[in-house]
Amino acid sequence: LSYNAIGRRPRTHTHGIYMPLKPAHRRVMRRQHRRNNRILIPSSISSKSFWGIAGFVAITIIWLTVVVGMSSRSNEDGGGVVGRMIRRSNLRGGKGEDMVWVHADSQPFNDQSVATQATHLIVVAGHSVLISGDLANAGRSDSVWYLYDYQRNRGLPRAIVSHVQAAIRIAADDERSLLVFSGGETRASTGPESEGGSYFRVADALDLWDGRDVFAEEEDGGDDNDARGLERTAGTTSDAGGDGDEANGDGGATTPSRRSTVRARTVTEEYATDSFENLLFSICRFREITGSYPRKISMVSFSFKRLRFETLHAEALRWPLDRFDYVGVDPPASTGFDLEESSKGERNNSLQPFREDPYGCHTEILQRKRRERNPFARKAPYELTCPEMRDLLLWCGPELIPEGNVPWSKM
Repeated sequence: LSYNAIGRRPRTHTHGIYMPLKPAHRRVMRRQHRRNNRILIPSSISSKSFWGIAGFVAITIIWLTVVVGMSSRSNEDGGGVVGRMIRRSNLRGGKGEDMVWVHADSQPFNDQSVATQATHLIVVAGHSVLISGDLANAGRSDSVWYLYDYQRNRGLPRAIVSHVQAAIRIAADDERSLLVFSGGETRASTGPESEGGSYFRVADALDLWDGRDVFAEEEDGGDDNDARGLERTAGTTSDAGGDGDEANGDGGATTPSRRSTVRARTVTEEYATDSFENLLFSICRFREITGSYPRKISMVSFSFKRLRFETLHAEALRWPLDRFDYVGVDPPASTGFDLEESSKGERNNSLQPFREDPYGCHTEILQRKRRERNPFARKAPYELTCPEMRDLLLWCGPELIPEGNVPWSKM
């Protein structure tokens, strides 16, 4: 059988002569043509199964369309089906919508230019990074933080949150201040999580920006208040108060009555690997934000580190002590913190090495610490962003840098 090229009519071919097909033969040809062009379905799938699968696919497509449409109409509080699903799994903050701490009304950085107008630098030196989303217990549980063996059961979580609280209260008292949480990506096992970023997240999650004291809200007895040590030194060492009369238990002044702008005046510094770099790099971070150098510096850390910062780091930076305040905040003894033991470790592991090597360039113990605390090989960009500090950033000593080589000598 063949088809006529013009009329497409089927004809039969016999001995070179084309003969028209009879009607019955044409019906057979049409049925055969339809069978050859039919969509084939495997014999193993019945008609009912096929339509069941097709219906399931259609329902799935409709459901996805509804979910996407609802999520796109989510409100400012992070509503919508997808938004609620993300909040419940919560990634960092545990379970429940109450653990989502950034909202539409969270104060944006430099709101109304409050950060760029700062003249006072407040620095919190970091000591660890977060490893848990259980931030409600960031001030109580060692398991929330990546701690070395010598840091465990020593009240470090309490100390960290107390340092954050103390710094926020100082910042709340001075609208021309910039708060810097300083500390780099120091733990290889945690991935690229910085100490400075961890401290900021704790302040957000615990809602500390208005001066809240999470420990005062706990009913843990009055004895703890006597054990909490806060030492504030203003200016030179001879001006030290040391008895904690200027502030309450876990560091700082009274809670401010009006809405705080501290969150809008807080940044992180994420390259420092030791206390000297905490101070040095934070000064440069201040320069990046404000375009100038601070007229005053307040440092928040443990009380036993006061000598290190005042007599070694500030002197190595040629920073005038009459414009340097140190706030020492220690956790209560009930947390396992031992001031005498910590002071002994400070003398052997930090004070003596920094006396011999003020800039941390030559002593093996200081160099090893910097290597170990920089597992991701980060390189600070401050030579480019703070060109006036280039000499200081590259200075290795061991003699002190000439005073004329630092930008604040001319202030």
